[in-house]
Parts: sequence; C-alpha cells; structure tokens
Amino acid sequence: MSAAGAIAFRRLGVDDLQQIFLWLIRPHVAKWYAPEPSSFAEVVAKYGPRTQDGNAVRAFIVTLDGAEVGYIQAYAIETFPDYRAQLGCEAGVVGIDLFIGEEPLLYRGIGAQVVRRFVDEIVFASMAAHACLAGPDDGNTASIRAFEKAGFRRWKTVRMDDERNECVLRRERDARP
Repeated sequence: MSAAGAIAFRRLGVDDLQQIFLWLIRPHVAKWYAPEPSSFAEVVAKYGPRTQDGNAVRAFIVTLDGAEVGYIQAYAIETFPDYRAQLGCEAGVVGIDLFIGEEPLLYRGIGAQVVRRFVDEIVFASMAAHACLAGPDDGNTASIRAFEKAGFRRWKTVRMDDERNECVLRRERDARP
C-alpha cells in the first residue's frame, strides 16, 4: 500500500463502527483527534447516527487502494451555532475533520491528498459550500501542513471552550492548491 495509491471515500456504515473504535483508541489518533473512548457503546452512540441519511454530519471511511485507512467527515458549520459563534463564521461554510488511522501511513503525504480530493469531490461538488474550514489543534503541525498543501490558508487561531487553541484554516471554493 503506497501513499500514491487510489484514494476513495465510502459512506460510513454500521459495520464500520468497530473499526472506528479501534482507530480511536490508537495513541496517535487519541492525541489529536478526540479523547480515547471509554467503550464501544460510546462510539456507537456518537458515530452510529452518522451512518443515517439526513444526519448533520456526513461521515466517510477513507480507503487507499481499497484498504480502509481512516475517517473523514463534513458538516455545515451553521448547523452547530455555538461552534459557528466561536469561529465567527458566515453561512455557507462547511467544516471537515479527519484522521488517518493506520500509523504506517503517517508523514507520507497522504493526508494532503485525502483532504484535497475530499474537498473537491464532496464538499464543493455536493454540499453547496463557498468555503471549507478545518480546525486542527495549533500544536498539530503535521495536520496543519497537510491542510496547507491541500490549498488551505491559515485564517485565525480560536481559543475553544475546552481551553485548547484551534488553528483554523480556510479554503475558498475557487482556490486551487
């Protein structure tokens, strides 16, 4: 499996929840993406609804050459008013979050490729967004670099309610990496 392989996105299904759980308990994911879940039931409660059509969060499994390698999601920021207020963001903007679950693929350039393709093929092609935002922790330099390589620009740093700083990056619909 190489970082230059075929990247694809498949809608998250109920059968994927065990893999999500296994990725979320890996140290490299828990460090930057979300605190390690306390149980599989916690993952089912949070991610299970994302398998349903009409959920505010559109969730996908990232595949590379057919192998499952990570998770990515997109959501209209305006559907989360508290987060929108923290960001000071206008309507028509979509946020994305992701992680590469397979540690051997880290630091090989796949993150930037995944972000670029996802934003072009999902966010801008089917979500009617005029801009896309991402907010990695400002200490996550590898993630920030991946977003920059995918055409995002640093927009602002925002202090979140949980006392961490997000480096908010933004890519306009007409911007090309």
